[in-house]
Amino acid sequence: MNTRQRSPLTVLTLLAALIALLGFVLPAPTRAAANLATSGTGSFPITFQNNTRGTYADSQIFVTVLGQVIPGQWSYMKPDGSMAHINHLDATAPGHLVKRGVNYPNMSFTLAQVGGTVPSPASIRGGRIYVSLGSPLYLPVSPDDQGWGGPDLRNPNDPNSDVYYDWYEYTYVQGQVAFGGNTTQVDQFGFPMTSRLRQTASGYDTTRGITRTRAEVMQQYAASVGAAFKPLQNGYRIVAPRSSNLFLAGGAQQNHLTSAIDQAWSHYTAHPFTLTRLGETFSGRVSGSALTFSKNGAGPFTLRKPTSPDVMACAGALASGNDTEKQLGAEFCAAFNRGVALDTTAWYAPAAYYGGTAKNDYAGFFHTVSLNKRAYGFPYDDVNDQSSVQILGNAQPPTGLTLGIGW
Repeated sequence: MNTRQRSPLTVLTLLAALIALLGFVLPAPTRAAANLATSGTGSFPITFQNNTRGTYADSQIFVTVLGQVIPGQWSYMKPDGSMAHINHLDATAPGHLVKRGVNYPNMSFTLAQVGGTVPSPASIRGGRIYVSLGSPLYLPVSPDDQGWGGPDLRNPNDPNSDVYYDWYEYTYVQGQVAFGGNTTQVDQFGFPMTSRLRQTASGYDTTRGITRTRAEVMQQYAASVGAAFKPLQNGYRIVAPRSSNLFLAGGAQQNHLTSAIDQAWSHYTAHPFTLTRLGETFSGRVSGSALTFSKNGAGPFTLRKPTSPDVMACAGALASGNDTEKQLGAEFCAAFNRGVALDTTAWYAPAAYYGGTAKNDYAGFFHTVSLNKRAYGFPYDDVNDQSSVQILGNAQPPTGLTLGIGW
């Protein structure tokens, strides 16, 4: 089974369930969707728009919806909109999938099968809406039916390595957890997607994502990123640094940000560290390999010196310790990725982001091609509200979610 790292949805405590759960691992609505959307059950329609400009017919666009409608139990959506518990026996049931001699459960449906619209459950945690073009996704289910394996970008033999796919992720519990969801490039870019979230009662209506063609994105990426980031691109996708062996320990670019980290640690050894944001002040100094700091005068707390792979994955030293230490770890992770770690006055100044040489070119690029420059290019890209996340201000259902599938 795949083991996933921290989900991008880190912006609010109400989304903590999604973070934990992701660790393992639409034209006229259908009658079922219309009934659920108006029955007061808390459901709402998810509409898929085929914006591939004729490249893929609705019968060639596959959707796989997974999530926990009951806490602790993974379910998938069937073509009629109902949710069924994942079952490893489905790998040998009629209609199962086969690839390279291996059987998989068929947990996908096409846009043609559902008329372009499905009803969201009234309760779903860790929800992931995979969209794949020309082929369903091949996702194994554990023998105990407690987990499933998502595509593994670091495994060249993964059955989905030659499948075009992307996804939207969300969590929502009627009356308890406000809807929060986002498009994402935290792991990869497969093709452009947009998400329009509406709630008539509150006046919320926002669209996030990428409206450019896939060819434009691929061409512009190749022309704009530094040499270290060019190998992340292939014919099927652009892989994020945190999901590529290239930038992780042992990879050719494992030290891509090492000099920038050394420079920052040296700077905050010779100079005091102070960051004031959102009414909170962090202050301290580096000694050796650790930054000892206080928050609003309370402490002491400790942040260990990260490695370049730690920064790319927002993991290790930047995701360790107590909540306060993780909080500053997220701030440092964002600052290193954005290339502003040496100047805390720039940490909350988007105009200063991605201007230097030592930065995450992959993340910086996706901000340039995304609507309103909002993107999820690394796991803590929600720091200073730069991400593509959409969160309602109440726990009532949206009027609708529309996902545009581009090419």
